[in-house]
Amino acid sequence: MSPSVPASKPRKPAPRRILGFAANSIVAVLLLAGCDKLGAYNKWQAGDFAPDIADLAYGSGDRQVLDLYLPATTTGPAPLVIWFYGGSWDSGDKAKYAFIAKRFTDLGYAVAIPDYRLVPDVHFPAFVEDAAAAIAFMKNYAVSHPERLRDRPVILAGHSAGAYNAVQVVADRTYLENVGLDENHIAGIIGLSGPYDFYPYDVEATQKAFGQTPATVSQPVEMNLAKMPPLLLITGNRDHTVFPRNSRKLAELAPDAKLVEVDETGHAGTLIALGFYLTTNVSVLDPVKQFLSDHLPTSK
Repeated sequence: MSPSVPASKPRKPAPRRILGFAANSIVAVLLLAGCDKLGAYNKWQAGDFAPDIADLAYGSGDRQVLDLYLPATTTGPAPLVIWFYGGSWDSGDKAKYAFIAKRFTDLGYAVAIPDYRLVPDVHFPAFVEDAAAAIAFMKNYAVSHPERLRDRPVILAGHSAGAYNAVQVVADRTYLENVGLDENHIAGIIGLSGPYDFYPYDVEATQKAFGQTPATVSQPVEMNLAKMPPLLLITGNRDHTVFPRNSRKLAELAPDAKLVEVDETGHAGTLIALGFYLTTNVSVLDPVKQFLSDHLPTSK
């Protein structure tokens, strides 16, 4: 008779990891379900946190407005982060990203969140032109309000389509040149789950936004990236909306890029990682904080 083999003890689950993964999965589903869910998430995370100055007009269109949030405690004028939200270039509302502003203002940064023109009312390159116009407006606003803001440089940041806007407005230098700026005005760019290498346009969102635009005009990876500022590119390894290869490819081509791939994280996970309750993920938050400290330190 063979000797009996004791049954192996069941492996205890890692409660913290399971809780974190479950929370991120649940909230990610809610976020991807629509803007109303995002509004609920924003309310949960930011409460009544509101811009110090709302609806500053950076252009003549109804959607060419931005909200400005100022840090509560700083010594001297605050450095500026400009946040571009995602939404497939056809949806979005700056008011639903107060949780992002709260995160950055808590770190000592002023935060501008622009709305921008959307598909189908406009198509590429209008939303990138709006990004440039918002950056130029904030430059002029800082010059006029030196007690509030440093006039240069700034950090650009965004998620998904917003990350594309933040990268492309600098990768194709004509956008900044057309508003009287250059890449030296940008201290760095933080891109969360961004599309940078998505030609051919094989999904409905890109087909509607870009039409027949050639890759040489629309794709960040096709630009001359020699003068790009430092990049922090964060992607989830379970992102099936904007595949991680987008961030990997741009990181390969840019002269100064840090690539962070986050385990067990999908498309919305890199965004909600910057929240405060339940969904915070230090795998995203810590690199963001370090990048800001390295490239645009505060005097806080």
